[in-house]
Amino acid sequence: MRVILAQAATAALMVAGLLYAERASAAPVGCGSLVPGKLDEDGLHRALTPLDLVQLRDMGSIPDMRQPIVSVSPDGKWLAFEIHRADPRSNTYCQGMAVMEARPGAQAVLVDQHPDIIRWRFPELPGKADFPSGFAKVITPRWFPDNKAIAFLKRTGTTIQIWRAHIDGSRSAPVTHSDTDILDFRIARDGRTIVYSASPALHAAWSQIEEEGLSGFHFDNRFAPNASTRPFPAPPIPVQTFTLDLTSGKVRAASPAEAALLQDDKPRGPPGAIAVALSPSGRRAWTKPTLSKRFPPHPQLMAEDSTGSPMSCEAQACRSVTTLLGWSADGQRIRFTHLEGWANSKTAIYEWKPGAQAVKRLYVTTGLLVDCAPLKDDLVCVEEGSSAPRHISLLRFAPGQDEVLFDPNPEFGKLRLGKVERLTWKTAYGTESFGDLVYPAGYQPDQRYPLIVVQYISRGFLRGGTGDEYPIQAFAGRGYAVLSIQRPRSPVAVPDATSYTDLDKADLVDFKDRKNVLSSIETAVQSLIDRGIADPARVGITGLSDGASTVQFAGLHSEYFAVAAMSSCCWERSQLAMLGPAVARQYVRTGWPRQSDNAPGFWNEISWAQQPRRVAFPVLMQLSDNELLPALETYTALVEADAPVDLFVYPHEDHVKWQPAHRLAVYRRNLDWFDFWFKGSAPDAPPAEISRWQALRDRMAEHARKEDADGGPNTSRPAS
Repeated sequence: MRVILAQAATAALMVAGLLYAERASAAPVGCGSLVPGKLDEDGLHRALTPLDLVQLRDMGSIPDMRQPIVSVSPDGKWLAFEIHRADPRSNTYCQGMAVMEARPGAQAVLVDQHPDIIRWRFPELPGKADFPSGFAKVITPRWFPDNKAIAFLKRTGTTIQIWRAHIDGSRSAPVTHSDTDILDFRIARDGRTIVYSASPALHAAWSQIEEEGLSGFHFDNRFAPNASTRPFPAPPIPVQTFTLDLTSGKVRAASPAEAALLQDDKPRGPPGAIAVALSPSGRRAWTKPTLSKRFPPHPQLMAEDSTGSPMSCEAQACRSVTTLLGWSADGQRIRFTHLEGWANSKTAIYEWKPGAQAVKRLYVTTGLLVDCAPLKDDLVCVEEGSSAPRHISLLRFAPGQDEVLFDPNPEFGKLRLGKVERLTWKTAYGTESFGDLVYPAGYQPDQRYPLIVVQYISRGFLRGGTGDEYPIQAFAGRGYAVLSIQRPRSPVAVPDATSYTDLDKADLVDFKDRKNVLSSIETAVQSLIDRGIADPARVGITGLSDGASTVQFAGLHSEYFAVAAMSSCCWERSQLAMLGPAVARQYVRTGWPRQSDNAPGFWNEISWAQQPRRVAFPVLMQLSDNELLPALETYTALVEADAPVDLFVYPHEDHVKWQPAHRLAVYRRNLDWFDFWFKGSAPDAPPAEISRWQALRDRMAEHARKEDADGGPNTSRPAS
């Protein structure tokens, strides 16, 4: 269900929420704090709080955006990057552009700052264009050839423009005044011309929708009812390329040669090439699909020899390249990343000299390499560790050193954190799995602790799981053990697959992929029970998107979990009507029943609405309002069955919540929810919530007494 899950995650955005009544106002962050100053030791060496996580300084966006975060100046002496920080009190962000010398010990300096972030919009989804998301857009700074200034995208009023800032901090000002958002740009080699892309047609498409509404919208593929009662523009939306003369300020349509500048970081490769890199002398290296018939194909490394003839790297690491990093400074070797180890839990950097039979491993980490750029013969990388938020490192391969160039959050290392242990195991289907155990702060070996499962990515910094709603280290500070799970690969082999639809369809048969994910979690939980760490009576499960689907499946098929919290919900019969015609057809193609189908055998495996009394645990739902409609069938059925469920809705939010006040409220309520059920009280929760949750607990106790009097539970839940 790879594509379906991604579409359900994205086809549910922009929307709603209830601001958690603040128990204590957070001090305003202020844009002046974007670059950290000297550490004040007073107040540090304390327990981490939810506010510490919300106010972390961030760079870039989600790891798979594949956009450069750090830019190296043409002379190799400077770095430029964007940095942003949330302010829950004002419910805004501060965003700035920073510049620093490319050497250890250098200080970063802000050359521009403003109280806003730009959020990514999906250019195209099934039937829809310009679909909103909660992800920050990666703002890549670009250097002028003289090394004295950078250009970058910045929101000015209602539009996104190109700005130029001098690296000495003397001036920052817009250089474009477009009527529509600028999407991307490049600076020509002469430093006097900027080529940029924009989409006036998108503005016209939204205006046309306004006009169409006067006579009524036709319900078609443009609709995503869960996200909006209005249609979105229909894709594709044309993009135009323009050229700006910085001297005269004149704008004209770009020539084909000028438009090609927008692809200057994507050199042209042979037909079928996936990624391409040029050496200083112009030799090409590229990745292409392997000759294997499996889908999706794995990228294999290729290169030109000195005569221009292609040759392939046959080493095992070359047959599954993750990222093509480029050539070494001498133009003799090609560097790339490759996932390896148990369940591909490690990221390694290799280099290959074209013609050689073997490759050399330069670096390996269990953390996350988000972005890397060459600096002479070294690499400047944005990376994360399990207990280390995102930072900029210099990888020196000759001495084998990893040196931090810029740590946006030096205070974080002074907070008391739970120890992290990497775990590996296999599912009942034989699939390799891994995850991270975060021990409670002050862990005592002779004591069992309540355990919280957080899903479904466990690479890099352990912040709050996918969607960042379950504050892992804050749970550890409250005395919880936390199990951060990496979703295992599907156990289903589809040798004749030619598309993701084929893979999704195979995964759905007998819910084998969903069972494999649940098996992975249960196996890890049982190992922690066997080790005497986890209290088997106090295990909670959480999740967003695919993680929420696992929570839903566990509610009908597992005996391990006593309490749950969800950030989205749910797979139900009504989902095809809620997600719109284009997505509905894709669901049916992959094996989901149509709205008019009865299919009781299918829905008995997944639907809470069809069998609310089988749900195994109390559930807290904290949802965006564009994901409220798909959840109402489930929520209403649970309420009618007198099941313990509580629901909060957040306004003007996306599938991944982005508003700082909401993120803090979600963190705090999740902590309170598990404190209430696992510790018997939640002293930080508002009294009204405590009263409501107490009523839920009293009703649960009453139902249990009736079941005991009747001779056993009145459910059809299977035994574990």
